[in-house]
Amino acid sequence: MESDLQAHGALSPDVLLIAPPAGRRARAFQESLRAHGWPPARVVSYLDLMEGRLSLPALIRPGSNGGRGTVVRFDSPGEDVETELALTLRGGPPAGLAADLAAGELARSRAWFAGFGAVMRDLDRELRQAPAHLRMQRTEHLLTMFDKPATHARLQAAGVPVPAVLPEVHSLDELLHAARERGWARVFVKLAYGSSASGAVALEWSGERVQAVTTVRQECGRLYNSRRLRRLTTWPEVRSLVDALAPERLHVERWLPKASFAGRAMDLRVVVIGGRAGHALVRLGRGPITNLHLGNERGDIDAFRAEIGAEHWRAVQRTCVSALAAFPGALYGGVDLMLTPGWRRLAVLEVNAFGDYHRGVLAPGPDGATRDTYAAELHALLANQA
Repeated sequence: MESDLQAHGALSPDVLLIAPPAGRRARAFQESLRAHGWPPARVVSYLDLMEGRLSLPALIRPGSNGGRGTVVRFDSPGEDVETELALTLRGGPPAGLAADLAAGELARSRAWFAGFGAVMRDLDRELRQAPAHLRMQRTEHLLTMFDKPATHARLQAAGVPVPAVLPEVHSLDELLHAARERGWARVFVKLAYGSSASGAVALEWSGERVQAVTTVRQECGRLYNSRRLRRLTTWPEVRSLVDALAPERLHVERWLPKASFAGRAMDLRVVVIGGRAGHALVRLGRGPITNLHLGNERGDIDAFRAEIGAEHWRAVQRTCVSALAAFPGALYGGVDLMLTPGWRRLAVLEVNAFGDYHRGVLAPGPDGATRDTYAAELHALLANQA
């Protein structure tokens, strides 16, 4: 039986993956290629490109993939301390960061984003000088998706339902003033350039009472990421946390109530590929923050679809497709979407540039063949170029 890529006339496909070579995402991508009978990707680290040990244009093979050239894929630079440090230093932070990152200190996300943006723009210029090739992502999309305020503005302009947001605030006092003007008493505080719930705070108050659930722990005036959600119940604690996060730039959303499924608060991660919303995860949270790496669980997607019914599921898919369509030309993206109790309302929370790490999640493509996210993306890219 011929492979997907043989069907597209590319007997020996050439894929160039830019990612930390030892990272779980690179390993998972290679496993996906192997499972589909495709040759392994050539993996190049961000560090080798940043430090000039390799030249990106020289790595492109214009005669590969039936003459369409090398497929270039960027994956998350995360989970590698040296890469994260180099990107953050590129953005201009103070010295002495290496040990802090290794110890789990909250990365200086503003500097990281500046460094990542500078590196991606450099690589984009190099690719523009390279021979013919295919790109799985556009630099503009990657950088916008990492910028939560920019993504929210783009989604809102496209008519995609999103939570209301506050104007930019620089302290807890500014946050409370802006929220009270709108009659809000519950908000989600996020780092504008954070990922994987880094720096997230679910904050609510009533009179003199306050409660915050967060992924951040503070030690000796420093901030650290925690996989164990922490609960703060005093104003001094909350003020210290929010004011410490504020210099990294905050994105503050109205906290909408999440629907429950299987007895827990839930939301969805849906990967949209080639205009199709097929690969979906139900994320079940013990608290208001549902990211799976925090010890939360996957729900049964088939049982969830049966519970909400076909009409609501189609609405979920349409909304996710429209969210990615706000990034014209984007091949894929991970859309985080929530529903309110009774499935009465839905809202897109984020669009994730590297939100396709869905192991064990399969979905049929337009040709009826079932694939994981990585294989579906490659198939959609090559089918579009056929």
